[in-house]
Amino acid sequence: MNLNSPKDSPLERYMSALEMLAPHPAGLTSQELELALGLPKTTVNRLIHLLMDAGLIISSSQRGRAYQLGPRILNLLHGAADGRWIEQLTRAPLQQLAERTGQSAFISRLRNGQIRSVSCAAPDTMVRLYIAPETVLPANATATGKAILANISSDEADALLSIDLEIFTPRTKTDADALRAELAQVREQGYAVEEEEHVPGLASMACPIRTSDQTTLYTVGLTGARDLVMGKNKEKHVVAMMEAASHLAQLLRLPAP
Repeated sequence: MNLNSPKDSPLERYMSALEMLAPHPAGLTSQELELALGLPKTTVNRLIHLLMDAGLIISSSQRGRAYQLGPRILNLLHGAADGRWIEQLTRAPLQQLAERTGQSAFISRLRNGQIRSVSCAAPDTMVRLYIAPETVLPANATATGKAILANISSDEADALLSIDLEIFTPRTKTDADALRAELAQVREQGYAVEEEEHVPGLASMACPIRTSDQTTLYTVGLTGARDLVMGKNKEKHVVAMMEAASHLAQLLRLPAP
């Protein structure tokens, strides 16, 4: 007969360790885990080694001798999470980006072969542009699409470009080779732009938010009237957007680019 209760099983200890690490993006040391879990040093060290071997935790990139959630558990978390969780987590920094730039700020992600918006924040202005959650964003005609295409594997990008590319405006690009050439520039500068390629009169810019294993799942972007997004304040917008990407990466427990 098994005398161990479910709460004292090895699996329960592994789950408890992961739950303790989850709220701490910078990680916890083994001593902190011992205190939090109420387990002896030898048991905690064994837990750490087994979780690291499985890729569920890794050495912290922010604290010495500390451990944080690893790529396997993060991929499970972000792959299964719906937009409401991400929207709640990112609401404040998105709103700060919108107010700082005067443009609508939004997060999108690649999931199941589609690029969709997740959350959006609009500035406190008379005219506001809002992207509804779950809006499909075409890979060939949006800055978000280009930012993702430029940062995923060539096979994944080719799959997204192999479908019939829709024309939205006279400026929409539908030639796959021309798009691939543009993606090289996106990779070099770290962000993508589009001007009236999706919606007449509007422009957008976007940059990737990378996961810990360097897979691009998320982007953060700005959109608004073309002259306001791409005009004299363009470089300031780029700086603000990329700083927001770094902050968002930390919130999502992902290392910044």
